[in-house]
Amino acid sequence: MKAKRVTMMDIAKECGVSKASVSFAFNSPDKIKRETYERIMDVAKRLNYIPDPMAKRLSEGKNYTIGFLLPQRIDVSLNNPYAIEVLKGIGESCEKNGYSVNLIPPLHSSIAEAVKFAAVDGLITMGISFSESIKEALKSRKIPVVCIDGRKQDGLPSINIDDEMAAYEQISYALKRGHREFAVIALGRDEYERKGDIRDTTGNRRLKGYERALSEYGLSLSDTLVITTEPTIDAGVRVLDNIIDSGRKITCIIAMADAICFGVMKRARERGIRIPEDLSIIGFDGLENISAYIPLTTIRQAASEKGRKAADMLFSLVQGKEISKGPCMVGYELIEGESVNDEHRL
Repeated sequence: MKAKRVTMMDIAKECGVSKASVSFAFNSPDKIKRETYERIMDVAKRLNYIPDPMAKRLSEGKNYTIGFLLPQRIDVSLNNPYAIEVLKGIGESCEKNGYSVNLIPPLHSSIAEAVKFAAVDGLITMGISFSESIKEALKSRKIPVVCIDGRKQDGLPSINIDDEMAAYEQISYALKRGHREFAVIALGRDEYERKGDIRDTTGNRRLKGYERALSEYGLSLSDTLVITTEPTIDAGVRVLDNIIDSGRKITCIIAMADAICFGVMKRARERGIRIPEDLSIIGFDGLENISAYIPLTTIRQAASEKGRKAADMLFSLVQGKEISKGPCMVGYELIEGESVNDEHRL
């Protein structure tokens, strides 16, 4: 027979006090006498009472959980080392504030319903495009939202880097070393972006940076091989095969995610292609302790810091504090590794 769960009423009967006094003992002990509090705690310990967290949340009108709205399917997002670093930063802030994190993957047409019914006190998004249905769902919930890599036109608090300028510096590094034949590996659409939409996404901002740098050398993106893929190591493995199968004489790969670069380097070793002697590659993210090959030349952005800052901003909003809307810019830097050589051809 299943053991009966001990309730506040059981403790109240044992102590000879009201159920309200027991509730005060666990939630507002300053409202009852010290001796009453100690008697209730002694009985609760003897009966092995475990407070019901749902009851506490209902009584306080809080979930003690924030939602992290993922930009891609959960299997893709959790295979993206950048997303994991962001999540670590969010987790640090949650731990400090006594909250947990609920991962909310995209559900396409039903994502608005997921937002409506998610048991969270606030949301953090990462690099997503807001459809009207999602905007309406957020409006109806009346919960605070903070974006990572958000869009200016959404008018929401956001943690960003200057993606356009960072991408400009990324490809300019290769242009200055004589490279002209590029393969650009772009980020795929997020799961909320409708086909055909032209939006101020992270990927589009970086493409603008590439276009601006290329134009200074009499080139354009139309002169490059552009491949769109997911930001994972497995995708990088497939990318190199696609580049070789294209027949294009590529000298340098410009990738929007380090994870893609590591997949490319893994496949290059398998195919006997030397980096950087035969092929150069530049990444984006600056992930640490992941390269098993050679130090990667990359744009380093502080992923964990972005997650931590976004969560800190969200907790300020949850607590009713005012914060500035729009993007809060954080820094980035180009890190010189050993993955870029002077111009050569694959």
